[in-house]
Amino acid sequence: MKTSNTRPHGIMFHHFYDEKHIKGQGAISQDDLAQIIEHYQQNHHLLHAREWLEKAVQGSLSTNDVCLTFDDALLCQYEIALPVLESFDLSAFWFVYSSVITGGTENLEIYRKFRTVCFDNIDDFYESFFQTVASSKYQKTVEESLKDFSADEYLSQFPFYTNEDKRFRFVRDIALGVKAYNEIQNVMIREWKIDIPSFSSDLWMNKQQVFELHSKNHIVGLHSHTHPTALASLAAKGQRNEYETNYDTLNQLLNSASVTMSHPCNSYNNDTIEILNDLEIKIGFRSNMKEHPLTNLEFPREDHANIMERIAA
Repeated sequence: MKTSNTRPHGIMFHHFYDEKHIKGQGAISQDDLAQIIEHYQQNHHLLHAREWLEKAVQGSLSTNDVCLTFDDALLCQYEIALPVLESFDLSAFWFVYSSVITGGTENLEIYRKFRTVCFDNIDDFYESFFQTVASSKYQKTVEESLKDFSADEYLSQFPFYTNEDKRFRFVRDIALGVKAYNEIQNVMIREWKIDIPSFSSDLWMNKQQVFELHSKNHIVGLHSHTHPTALASLAAKGQRNEYETNYDTLNQLLNSASVTMSHPCNSYNNDTIEILNDLEIKIGFRSNMKEHPLTNLEFPREDHANIMERIAA
């Protein structure tokens, strides 16, 4: 698999940590972000988001043109990463799933925080998770599905995932699916007697913070409404509801139509592309650097974890 970064692409960020925000799996610090930016500036042209968008639409991006992207509307991004961008005089793309900025919560981040703060390490969580699965009504379903599982082949485009990471994600997205996975996780969370509103209060940006990004000339784009981890498994009607709700919510908040997006968990299909075209989305981003027939809705992105690994080498 060729993963050359001598192509125009985005750099993909998610979680950041400091004294307030937890250091979960894959989270980086302000210093790490600054180091990545300085490293990239040596051989690439880091563009402001709006300039990158204009050049992408015009088809005039150069091979070393790069932009910064942040997925999921996380509060840690606003509080930790944004000041670093401002110190470098850079703007970025911020891809927002809208349910959480309208007062809702989503399990994706709640479950991530749960496995970070309630277990000594990720392997302890995986052990507890698979024990819970084994004692559930889904035991046989999962066992049958895992017979066809290959850690070498599954999510091979994401080399930073361990074999256990891949096994967990396979069971979550393929063997169980959303409803059954939520049942398993909720069983585990109930055992800890966690108050969800309090537990999730530091996870996401609010409307005002998202609007502030827009007012500072960053670009706010779509990332679905509820962030399904396997969006492509939804029927076209379900996908359309996800993106139309996302589009309408951001349009109302920003008084501006979004024209950019990124694919949650890199999950999309031909239905997704048709829906995005109907919404007149101009550019979209994948979640990896795998060679792929490039369309304006499938620009590649390099995960920050791969860059950190190269810097450390």
